[in-house]
Amino acid sequence: MNPVENALEELRQALNQFVALLERETAALADGRTDDLTAVVAEKTHRSETVNTAWNRLVVASGIDIGKGESLDARLAGIPALQSAWRDVRRLAEQAERINHGNSVLIEAQLQRTRQALDVLQSAANRGALYGANGRIVDGFQSGHTLDKA
Repeated sequence: MNPVENALEELRQALNQFVALLERETAALADGRTDDLTAVVAEKTHRSETVNTAWNRLVVASGIDIGKGESLDARLAGIPALQSAWRDVRRLAEQAERINHGNSVLIEAQLQRTRQALDVLQSAANRGALYGANGRIVDGFQSGHTLDKA
């Protein structure tokens, strides 16, 4: 394999692993397994760095200058033997983007539910009211009753 083929394969493998991790994150979010998310987030940072490094290696190996507006797409289009692998890399990148977006929607929905639950709890705590045996609200904290009068 030449350096461009090696770099392209490294990027493909890194994206495969990243997509698999995003799918694990989706499952953990959907099932509410917050303990699993801590490990996934740490690994996600590592995997995204690995993908970024592989991308940079491919750019360097292909000899393009992104600063001059050169495109990896255009460069790899001139190498027919790499088209299948390049299409696979693009498909994986698009899949990662879709899954990551879906995960952010799941996270936002969970945050909204958590905020609503906190609002309910804070509202109840601020009232200082309790329910008595008869089901009526009893203001136990602000009444003039003390234990010695009970």
